[in-house]
Amino acid sequence: MTTTQQAQSTLLAAAEIKGTTVQNLQNEDIGEVDELLIRHQDGVVRLAVLSVGGFLGLGSTRVAVPWAALDITILRDGTVRMTLDATREQLEKAPRTEGKNYQRLYTGEVVEPIFNYWEIEYVD
Repeated sequence: MTTTQQAQSTLLAAAEIKGTTVQNLQNEDIGEVDELLIRHQDGVVRLAVLSVGGFLGLGSTRVAVPWAALDITILRDGTVRMTLDATREQLEKAPRTEGKNYQRLYTGEVVEPIFNYWEIEYVD
């Protein structure tokens, strides 16, 4: 009997991630990926901006989450599953991002507290 294994890609397109529903460890939908913030010097994704709360995008708020806080799994059908170890209460208290003016998040003094909130080691 011969078996073949399908190669699993190690890369994801930003378009596959943007709009992906994020669930918590209880499999509850807690938000969706609105933006990815990439450090231009080395191309590393530093933060995901999640849209949380609201209905159909109305009344939602955006929360910055370190990329390392998200667990990403590619399911057998090729869909992306993203999990964040967070309660709704943690999301309500999480650092917010306002508008689409993200350059303020690129400075260490602003980013480090976000990493600290999510208990992820900050490395500049």
